[in-house]
Amino acid sequence: MRIWAFPSVYPYEHPGMAWSGIFAHRQYKGLIENGAELKVIIPVSWHPPYPFSSLHGDWKRASKFKYPRQRVYDGITVYHPRIANIKPARFVKKPYPARYVDSIVSFFHDQQIVLDRSKDIFYAQWLPDAALVQQAAHRLGVRSAVLGIGDDIIVYAHESKEYFELLKKTLTEADLRIVNAAFLGREANKILGTDLHFDVIYFGVDYDRFRPVSEETTKQIREEYGIPPDKVVILTVAAALKRKGWTDLLDALRTVKGMDDNFALVAVHAAPNEVDIVAEAAALGLASNLVNIGEIKPADLNRLYNAADIFCLASHWEGLATVIIEAMASGVAVITTDVGGHAELIENGVNGLLVPPKQPGILADKLLLLIGDKERRKKLGANARTFTEHKLGNFADNAGRLYKLMDGLLSGGER
Repeated sequence: MRIWAFPSVYPYEHPGMAWSGIFAHRQYKGLIENGAELKVIIPVSWHPPYPFSSLHGDWKRASKFKYPRQRVYDGITVYHPRIANIKPARFVKKPYPARYVDSIVSFFHDQQIVLDRSKDIFYAQWLPDAALVQQAAHRLGVRSAVLGIGDDIIVYAHESKEYFELLKKTLTEADLRIVNAAFLGREANKILGTDLHFDVIYFGVDYDRFRPVSEETTKQIREEYGIPPDKVVILTVAAALKRKGWTDLLDALRTVKGMDDNFALVAVHAAPNEVDIVAEAAALGLASNLVNIGEIKPADLNRLYNAADIFCLASHWEGLATVIIEAMASGVAVITTDVGGHAELIENGVNGLLVPPKQPGILADKLLLLIGDKERRKKLGANARTFTEHKLGNFADNAGRLYKLMDGLLSGGER
């Protein structure tokens, strides 16, 4: 089986892009481990060479990323076919969506790749790009699988009728519909007024890499990152976006500090930067409690989970945050908001704590509870680790389920 994967973003050596699409990449590695031949395709806008690229803002924006036509990331070949992008726009006869589809079709023709309906499948993540990938699949005569992971279902469908109709058409016509939380499948059917079948494939986690470590190792990691050794360490890993609940968390910690100052907040985040975490913390009197790490390499993240006593994510909405799974696998006590698919992972009070979103007062109470109770933290963390090993599965396990679904589609005909 050949899988042509179309993520909207993918890790790239460019500031702020090390994390882009990392969870999709890990799933792709799992698919390859299960026997798939997989390559990634991400069309990008064409631009002329410098200095001509500086003549138009659109060309200039496209040129700053310097995407090669082909690259290799962690063993996976990534292609970047060019989307026609002539300026002035009045000379362009086709709208952007049609040019996007053309770029995919032309790629296969130019590469002289012969597609086989019984062997090849297009796997697209994240609407609206997935709708265009699906159109290309139809033109090239192959089947398509669509993955929904969050905002593309629970947010965008409410923003415009055009997007709503696009979502409905894409999901209705897809040969396979995948979501990374059961909540998303239910929500899609509710929004669209349909009863489509969705297969739930959790991203999973590498629980050999994300795992508990000894107290001595924790001590060493804290020293390396300048994290106070004698404080209860609260870790948050999230883009610096308002919807990730950073201001709610900081408001809660201001309350916590008035009752118990024995904590340090370790903040790991990357662009885009809607929230100035350092400035917000200083304004709330939390400067001495903040260890601002910022962006780190994905390969180093497991070590920061091992430095933490508590993991907290105060998101206003999610599909299902994979960082929660990683924290649970690392044996860290998790506090997160009861949004999206989080309740599919966390049994409240057993392997983590759930709180309502946008309620910093309630969040403060739960943080105080765990800061002052080491045994409760250890119990929640141990139960979380057991859940990830025995009920959730790792990336390869869950990618194996996805592989079987795709293989069954290709070998068994229409779904």
